[in-house]
Amino acid sequence: MTRARNTILARRVLAVAILAGATLLASTLRAESIAEERWQDTLRLVREAFPEVRQLATEGFARFLEARLLDERAGVVLLDARSKEEFNTSHLQHAVHAEDVQTALNALRGRDEKRIVVVYCSVGYRSSRLANRLRALGVKDVFNLEGSLFKWANEGRPVYRGSQRVWQVHPYDEDWGELLDASLHSR
Repeated sequence: MTRARNTILARRVLAVAILAGATLLASTLRAESIAEERWQDTLRLVREAFPEVRQLATEGFARFLEARLLDERAGVVLLDARSKEEFNTSHLQHAVHAEDVQTALNALRGRDEKRIVVVYCSVGYRSSRLANRLRALGVKDVFNLEGSLFKWANEGRPVYRGSQRVWQVHPYDEDWGELLDASLHSR
């Protein structure tokens, strides 16, 4: 081959590679856009289903936890409203498994009345339902962790199995599991 033909061939290969890369990038951006749209729809669904439940953003909760670590007088009770199997896979540090109202009330019994209760599940629906029931029973300062464990883990925040940090989260099911980063799926 002549040098000119090599140059033309190299340019064509480069053009094809650029086009393929651009197509892949566009596809990735579209998939991310769809995932973000699905998250927004899910958060809106939860807010509309439980308008009286106060939602606590994961970013705000992370900052809150960091600040509260310095002030041990303030109490935070974390309630995990997921199934036992989900909880056993991973949970937030110091969370109490409480997938029903009676278990949640038992977990709160004997604790300081000025405590803050934060309930979470996979995406926030089950935890908002539990938070709503607790609020109706007179529990004050109860919040739902908006986006719950999926959003928390997707943001790279720590999850635990017992006291050991892990990098897996139970995906709940195939449909809702799409909101969880695939690299975090426990199955």
